[in-house]
Amino acid sequence: MNWEDLKVYRPLKKEELKTAYKDFTKIVAENLLEDGFELKGRKLFKQSNDLFHIVHLDTRGSWTGISDSFKTEISICSVYDTETFILNYELTASRKIEDLVPNIRNYYRITKEYPLLADFLTRKIREKVLPYFSQYKTSKDILNNRKKFKLDNVSEITERNSNLILYCEITNKIDKVSSEILSTRLARLRNLKNVDSSIKEADDLLHLIQDKNWEKINEILIDNKRQVFKKLKIKEK
Repeated sequence: MNWEDLKVYRPLKKEELKTAYKDFTKIVAENLLEDGFELKGRKLFKQSNDLFHIVHLDTRGSWTGISDSFKTEISICSVYDTETFILNYELTASRKIEDLVPNIRNYYRITKEYPLLADFLTRKIREKVLPYFSQYKTSKDILNNRKKFKLDNVSEITERNSNLILYCEITNKIDKVSSEILSTRLARLRNLKNVDSSIKEADDLLHLIQDKNWEKINEILIDNKRQVFKKLKIKEK
């Protein structure tokens, strides 16, 4: 029987949730292993050239503690994005799974039937999310479809597209909006405290872009990638 055909779902006790989430995540990860994904924490990673395709099974709950509800986040990140992977910023190009999969809810309650739920989620990821990822195999694909990763509307706040576009541009020696992104970032950072190192990094990169010093920028990208892969314990493909 499939999860979506069930009529009754049996709740889990609060003390059962942690183990259930661990088992649930493991099942989805094992299912998607054959599709090239590797589990790192609560996130499933697949490298696609200079991008990561990510499925985030967000079972963290809230400030009140663990919950029986979880959400699934779909993301595309640059392999050079140290802000996301070293400084632990939120994922870029973030989408709720309901934005990609018709008739699916972003939040689900985990119940005793979670093995069936894991199978259901795997099927939906394969049917709808993997074809979405296949549209964006490289940074050039992102730039060729940049209208879908807007910087100038409210979606940027939730989707966090600026870092993705920034790294995709400088990877390809392009400065269409990179200088603008960094200038905006610097203006914001200068109003904050204890961010001197971030200001210097952004300012240095901005000047390199403006000077078109792509050789030095490439050195920075190589080092960024080394840091990211070391942190994630991922072997380059």
